[in-house]
Amino acid sequence: MENELVMALYHAIKQLRSDSANGRGVQEQKWLQNQLSDESLKAMIPQLSIVALHILSGLEAEELTGVALANQLEVTRGGITRAAKKLIQMGLIQATKRSDDQKKIYYSLTGNGRTIAQGHDKMHEMLKKQVIDKVTEKYNGAELKQAASLINDLMQFERDFY
Repeated sequence: MENELVMALYHAIKQLRSDSANGRGVQEQKWLQNQLSDESLKAMIPQLSIVALHILSGLEAEELTGVALANQLEVTRGGITRAAKKLIQMGLIQATKRSDDQKKIYYSLTGNGRTIAQGHDKMHEMLKKQVIDKVTEKYNGAELKQAASLINDLMQFERDFY
């Protein structure tokens, strides 16, 4: 019985990962399109990958290098470079070099990039609030603590395996 419960949990986490990696991008794009009033920005959204949207959000506070973005978003530098190239072509970010360091390329948001980033961040904040509200409605503190401990243990077991 316990093995069946553990396997059910394992499969639920596996499905959550799969949904997150595959299907969520389109849902995020549709939600974001519905929030934007500018038709030209709405038209850009289907062309933006999840990595591109997270690059925009990552640049809200300050300009960053590709390496810094890759570390922050936990993606490859090549993935950042490809997405950044497209974002530059779309006029959502700009690339500059500093006079004191001509080697590093710094990325920063344009006005349109900032608008999309803020909409994307709003979506994540609203989703986070809904998840917190729904979960705390259904589970008490002790149950949540136990669930968090279990999920952390499963993640650690998986990390240790690899």
